Amino acid sequence: MYNTTSKQRTHQQQRAGAWSKLVALCTKTVGGYYRSNGTVVRSTNGIQANHEDSNVDFASLNDRTHARVRHQETLRQENIESVLSMVSEKLSGQIVSREVDDDWSNAFFNYVQDISNKTMQSLWANAMVCELQHPGAISKRTLGFLHNCDAWEISAFRKVTAYAFTGSNGHPFIFRSVKHAHEDDVIFEESRLLSHCINAGLITAELKPLTVGDSFFYMNERQKINHGFSAPGTEVGFYLQAYTKIGSDVFKLMGGMDGLKKGNLQRRLVWEYILDFIEIESEQSVMTATA
Repeated sequence: MYNTTSKQRTHQQQRAGAWSKLVALCTKTVGGYYRSNGTVVRSTNGIQANHEDSNVDFASLNDRTHARVRHQETLRQENIESVLSMVSEKLSGQIVSREVDDDWSNAFFNYVQDISNKTMQSLWANAMVCELQHPGAISKRTLGFLHNCDAWEISAFRKVTAYAFTGSNGHPFIFRSVKHAHEDDVIFEESRLLSHCINAGLITAELKPLTVGDSFFYMNERQKINHGFSAPGTEVGFYLQAYTKIGSDVFKLMGGMDGLKKGNLQRRLVWEYILDFIEIESEQSVMTATA
């Protein structure tokens, strides 16, 4: 009997705790927990509130609707103002005369009004700065991705980008020593996070063979594959896994190569490993040799 009563009490406490958490969440997001009987329950002590930390008001359907809309629109205005403040702080350099596309700016503000996470707001601010400086630089598709992206996904992508190099076309990629994207790789340790980035559409699933004549950038110098006397186009045993357009855009918003720590360990280890197997010449060394 005691055990049954104890379990019932525990269940009631858990249910009350869950209900209080729901009320606190509704209060924060839409201004209250609204009931069809005309009552509005509001938390008075934040997300950790208990049953005693709430009050009950009575309001007509019209008043409940106005209260909810007013609360949500106030939060949205705060979000917009927070992002625009970040944009003002980040603006520097020359702004081109070409105007930002109206559809792009409409999409931007429609999305950004619902972004309250400070990390994500910073990315949105970077998107506006990029677009002001180079209209068309960030696609509306990328804005749509960011709107549905969680902060932890950005953190995961940031770990993957620690291995990034820049291709001759200006887009980032990662080196792989295996032929298939989901295989374990001695030069890439973040296989689980990479799988998520592939599924999210940030990085392509297809791997392209690295060949003689290919070039890329490392430490601000163009590097060229020159594998002995092998003819251009000859595969050298490594592969390139490119970022998608969205992945390239998001990487840019995260600061690109400049956003990576100077002397990045992951990239340096990949670089040194590859040098043990293939011959790579920097543009500077080629110019010196031909001078």
